This record gives sequence, structure tokens and C-alpha cells, in this order.
Amino acid sequence: MKFYLCHMSSAYLDVLIGLSYTFLAVSLLCAATREAIASLFQTRAKVLLDGVLTMLHEPTGKSRLRGMLPSLQRLLRLDGGFKLAHLGSAALTAEVMRHPLISGMAQRGRMPSYIPSAIFARAFVSTLTTRYGKGQTAAMLLNQVGNEGLTRTLLAIMGEGPDDAAALENAVRIWYDTVMERISGWYKRRSQFVLFLVGLFYAAAMNIDALQLASRLWKDAGLRDGIVDKAQLVQVSGLPVDTVATALIQTKVAKVQAQELQKLPIGWPSSRFNGVDGVWAFVVALTFALIGWVATAFAASLGSPFWFDGVGWLLALRGTGAKPVAETTVAPTVTISLPTLRK
Repeated sequence: MKFYLCHMSSAYLDVLIGLSYTFLAVSLLCAATREAIASLFQTRAKVLLDGVLTMLHEPTGKSRLRGMLPSLQRLLRLDGGFKLAHLGSAALTAEVMRHPLISGMAQRGRMPSYIPSAIFARAFVSTLTTRYGKGQTAAMLLNQVGNEGLTRTLLAIMGEGPDDAAALENAVRIWYDTVMERISGWYKRRSQFVLFLVGLFYAAAMNIDALQLASRLWKDAGLRDGIVDKAQLVQVSGLPVDTVATALIQTKVAKVQAQELQKLPIGWPSSRFNGVDGVWAFVVALTFALIGWVATAFAASLGSPFWFDGVGWLLALRGTGAKPVAETTVAPTVTISLPTLRK
């Protein structure tokens, strides 16, 4: 009886390891796809521009920058993809973003996806002094902008200290960092939602059904053991470094991951629909398939670091965690692949 309980406990852990390993593979594919899309459409640069509009109290300009045409222009790297001219000649955002300190950080037809706060603050102050002349106090410069919200915000940050261009530049840096921290949090939440949508697409297209996979792992001890071995190799090799790469590199990564997944006997036709007779039976089978796909998509939205850590924790709990690699040992290259859902 004791042996049976231990075996059951080990089987439960192996199923969890198999699911975590599968979700790790899917999340890596989804992350590469999401990054390729973001790079192609310059999503980070667009979000940064929205953040600058928010920071400079010009939120009405956001609606003028949206649309399918600007997205296509950004994709094709054409001028006007960010529609700064639509903000109007008096828009402070457009003038600051056209400053050589900022425009020089990106190629033609593009905008920088990251601007250091010191560079932005210097470009902002330079824009104001170019407009209204040097040798004026910060309050005089801001009052001439005609933006009450921005003026009150920056003067409040400056407080009772010096009222010169240097103090204004420091206030802009503080306000920029504050706003961009909030924008970064919003972008992460949006990216997680995009991961979910991409994961749902791959789950349906490749029939990566979490419920069916769990059942398959529970019934097939050989499959469980094979996945546990692969999971230990993944722990040894480590998670791929998450670096900001070009769209071409991210597209290649996604293509490689998809090719590896396609080598496996998963996908359509699905055994879940085998022997289904009648509309009601088909609806029931489809409902469970949808639940499985949504579960896979939600798991992918948690990100590969989450599942990599989860696999490591489960392996340690199982008592078969991977041994650390010696300094002279080269970690093997591991291709993450999904287990079969077919019997």
C-alpha cells in the first residue's frame, strides 16, 4: 500500500512536470512570435510616444496617431508612420521628438523604442530655449508653453529650489522616469494579453489541448518518463537569454520553434473527436477542447521564466533535480518539443 501511494505521488509530479515542460515550450514560441510582431510594427516606440504625450499633458494627440495606415507605414518603414505632423505645429511632443538628440537615436522611418531620461530632459529644455530664447527662468519658459497642466506639474516637482534651466531639466527627468515606469507596467500587461492571444492561436492551430495532454501523460508512463528526462536537460542547458533582437531574428526563432513542434505527432485530426456521433456529442467534445486550448493559452501568457522555474521546482520536489554543470563542461543544446497527443 505504501509503495502504491509513493508511485501515485510520483505519477502526479511527473504529470505536472510534463505539463510545465509543454507550457514552457509553447510560451517560448509565443514569446518569439510576440517579439517579432512588436519589432515589425515598432510597438515599443509607439507606446513610448503615447507615454510622452501623457507626460506632456497632450493626451488628445493619441487618437490622431492611431489607425491601420500608420501601422502599415511603420511596418514598411515609411516616413509618417508615427504621424507627428498630425499633432499640429504647436504640439510640444512633436517638436521634442523631432529634436536631433532623439531622432538621431533611430533609423529613417523609425523612432527610438527607448530614450534615456537625461537625453529626453536635455532635448525638452533645448526645445523650449530654442522656441523662447535663453537666459529665462524655468517658470517663464513654462508659462510661454501655454500648457497649464505641464507647467503646474514641473513647477511642483521643482519646489522652492532654483528656478533655472538646470533645475527644469532635473524636474523633467524625474517626471519622465515616473511616467515611463507606469507606462512600462501598462505595456507588460498588454504584452501578457498579446501572449494569451498568440497562445490561443497556436493551441487551436496545433491542437495543444492541456486537458487531453494531462490525460495522455497520466495513462502513458513511458511518455511521462521521457518528458521528465527532457525537462532535466532543459534545466541543465538553461533558459534562452531574453534579449531585444531584431524582427528578423525573432521571426527566425519563432520559425525554428514552430518547425520543431510540427515534427511531433500532435495537431489535427484530434483523438478527442474520434467516434463522435451527433451534434450534441460534437458540441461537448468541442467545449472540452476549447477549455484545453484556453488553459494552454493562459499558461503561455505567464511567460517562459515562470515555467522554467516551475519545472526546476517540481524536479527538486521529485528528488531528481538536475545536477549543476561543471565549469569545464559544455551544456548540451536542447530543443524543446511537445509530447504526442495521439495514442
